[in-house]
Amino acid sequence: MLLKNIKNALLLATSPACSRALTFKKIMAENKKSFVLYCDLIKSIEHLTFEEKGILFEHLLRYVNDENPKLEDRLILTAWKPIELQLKRDLIKFEEVKSKRSDAGKRSAELRALKSDDLNLTNSTSVESVEQTLTNPTDNVNDNVNVNDNVTVTTTEIINFDDAVNICLFSEQWKEDIERLYKIDRTKIQYALNEFKLHCGTTGDNKPRSLNQFKKHFTNWVRVKQQYKLKAN
Repeated sequence: MLLKNIKNALLLATSPACSRALTFKKIMAENKKSFVLYCDLIKSIEHLTFEEKGILFEHLLRYVNDENPKLEDRLILTAWKPIELQLKRDLIKFEEVKSKRSDAGKRSAELRALKSDDLNLTNSTSVESVEQTLTNPTDNVNDNVNVNDNVTVTTTEIINFDDAVNICLFSEQWKEDIERLYKIDRTKIQYALNEFKLHCGTTGDNKPRSLNQFKKHFTNWVRVKQQYKLKAN
C-alpha cells in the first residue's frame, strides 16, 4: 500500500499541471553532481500528504538540477524553505572549500618550483637579472671582487664555498640589496649566511662555484624559506 501511494504521488508530481507551476533559474554550483539530505528532514515533511511529498521531492530534484522551480502551494512551501536554506548553506561551504583547495594547490606548485630551482642550479656563469641587481657595483666595471688587500677574484671564477660566504659577508652593497629585496634586517644577514652554510653542508651542496652562482643559490634558498614561512602562517 505504501509503495502504491508513493508511486501515485510521483505520478502526480510529474504531471503537466504540476510542471506548469515551475520557473527556471540557475542555482547550484557549476559541475556539482551531488548534494546532501539530512536525516532530520523528515520532521519538516511529516505533516504533508503523499501527494504533497511527491511534489516536494520533484521540486527538490529540479532545484538541484539548476532549474530553480517555483512552488505555489503555501503548505508545501513551508516545508521546502528549511531545505532550501540548508542547501544554500552547503553550497557556500562547498565553494569555500573548493577555493581553499585551489589556492593551496597553487601555493604547493609554487613551492615545488622554487625548491626545484634551488636544488637544480645550472652551471651557467651568466648573471641573470636578480643576480645582476645583487652584484657588487664594482663588478660592472672590472668583473672583480676584492676579498682582501692581497686577493682578487672575478664573479665568474670558481671559488670555494667558504670563500664565497666570506665575500658576501663583507660586501656592504650586497647586504644592502638583500635587505631591500628580501626584507631581511642587515644585522641578521650574517646569521642567514651561517644557516645557509649549515644547510648546504648537511645536504652536500657546498661545492665550489662562481660567486654569481653562489649568490643565486643563496637568494633561491631565501625565497624558499620565505614561502614556507608564509604557508605556515
